[in-house]
Amino acid sequence: MGTMLTKDQFDRECGYRAAISVMAALRERGLLTPKEYGQIEPILAQKFSPVWADLSDVLKDKTA
Repeated sequence: MGTMLTKDQFDRECGYRAAISVMAALRERGLLTPKEYGQIEPILAQKFSPVWADLSDVLKDKTA
């Protein structure tokens, strides 16, 4: 079985995912450009220090 997240890690992960979700909704509505999204995402990753920030990129990459 995998390693459990601490409460702090879980809270950071939830905060990061919530912020990314809001950004995605803004991008879908045309209120945020893909370039702006790309500029903001690393700032959120640095702010929240999520455990799985890059996991979705790894899962999309079929060579990994």
